Amino acid sequence: MLVAPSVRIVLGLFICAFSLLAVEDAAAQKKRRNSGLRKPGEVITRPDRGEERWKNQLEVGKVAPEFTLPLLQQNNQRKAPSDNASATKKSADKKKEQTVSLHDLRAKQPVVLIIGSFTCPPFRNQLEGVDKVFDQFKDRAQFLLVYVREAHPDSILSVIGENGREALQKIPQPKDLSTRVSNASICQRTKDLDIPIAVDKIDNRVGKAYAGWPNRMVVVGTDGRILFATDSSPRGTNAGSLQDWLTENLTKSGS
Repeated sequence: MLVAPSVRIVLGLFICAFSLLAVEDAAAQKKRRNSGLRKPGEVITRPDRGEERWKNQLEVGKVAPEFTLPLLQQNNQRKAPSDNASATKKSADKKKEQTVSLHDLRAKQPVVLIIGSFTCPPFRNQLEGVDKVFDQFKDRAQFLLVYVREAHPDSILSVIGENGREALQKIPQPKDLSTRVSNASICQRTKDLDIPIAVDKIDNRVGKAYAGWPNRMVVVGTDGRILFATDSSPRGTNAGSLQDWLTENLTKSGS
């Protein structure tokens, strides 16, 4: 069966247009994934109002509350053990709880505190940018992400599991420290973070001291005084504004 030239031209244009739409759709999907927009099947619950809003008592120039918290194991998702010996050592290391203190960190350099939780969408969307700021300024400041109580508990999110596969999972409001550590690990794996992460105790002592719910950023000087603090709000974490402040205020020597 012969096809008229005009029909072939129309068919060709249709195929080209369909191909362009497919490319645009793929690009749009990639942009959506990178921007942190909601993925198919994800459900964001209402904010957790079960606890009274933490009172903000931080002021620039005032002494920052000291703390010591459990330190999350470094992200080893991309670093598979090369032999059984290294796997055994890795397992043994996990049993040893490491801690981190603000006092020890600020003795070295100014400290950048990023406070929030995985179920806060604006916070989650800023984490890749925050990790880049960490990589850029880690020679001039100490960085610590403090994982606090969930902003939208029981949200169903697309996460990376311990097996390296992506799947939907409900993120609960922890009632014990081990669940909060698990939530923090999910955040670390899913966003592939290199920034060090500490986990607030289940009594929320650091979150309350820093009014870190739903999220905020704080910079503490080597003298223990607050140099910079954003409002504690859904938009309290912003990688761009943090980068601007650090660029303007931190010298190469970290002073």
